[in-house]
Amino acid sequence: MKRTIIAIVAAAGLMLGTAFSVSGLGQTQVTLNCSGGTSLTVVLDTGALTSLTQAVQALIDYPAGLSCTLLQVPAMRFGAVAMALSDGAFITGGGRIRGDCGGGATFWLNLAVNGHNQDGRLVGTVNGIVPDGQCVPAGSFKSVPICVAISGNRAYVTSRVAETTGSYFTQFGVVAGSYHRFSFDDNGNPGETSTLDLVNLQPAGDIADCADATNTGAPWAPLVNGNITIHQ
Repeated sequence: MKRTIIAIVAAAGLMLGTAFSVSGLGQTQVTLNCSGGTSLTVVLDTGALTSLTQAVQALIDYPAGLSCTLLQVPAMRFGAVAMALSDGAFITGGGRIRGDCGGGATFWLNLAVNGHNQDGRLVGTVNGIVPDGQCVPAGSFKSVPICVAISGNRAYVTSRVAETTGSYFTQFGVVAGSYHRFSFDDNGNPGETSTLDLVNLQPAGDIADCADATNTGAPWAPLVNGNITIHQ
């Protein structure tokens, strides 16, 4: 199975222009511009474009301090065939997972992730936030990816934590300078499948090895609201 190493970007807003259909292929070329000056242009089929649109919308609905726009761009053509960018692998999306406080009480944790190669380098952010007013202390973290591995519908992410607020994440070792590992499963578009996307957050530490199946658990926590798009 094809395996792609990329990076993470952060996203949290949406502006989608009129779809530009690529002749004969039922595809659309779009550009994803995100906070921090990151940008990705990619050709997507209808299903992937729907998934990406829902993923970026999820970052509006369940924010983690990020912003992004999704716009059409002119498609390159060679005869009747669109010339897709060869470096078009990405992961993007967000939403919220439910945590357990015990005694039947639960809380929400928002995540935002979106990443790709840009100009031959890894760019992006992975953010998380536990809003206040819940049964656990509030907190947030911002992190910069050092690597992402994509294989099929799964992505493994390792990021270096840049800053934290509050106390929720620090109890799991998520402090500035630590390394945080994640895994994500893209199980399809909301509304088209009853299988939710899945997420796993490992406790952070001082080991910078790239996340993979040997050192990072499989995704298990359902993304109750939102969407993650993984594309190769």
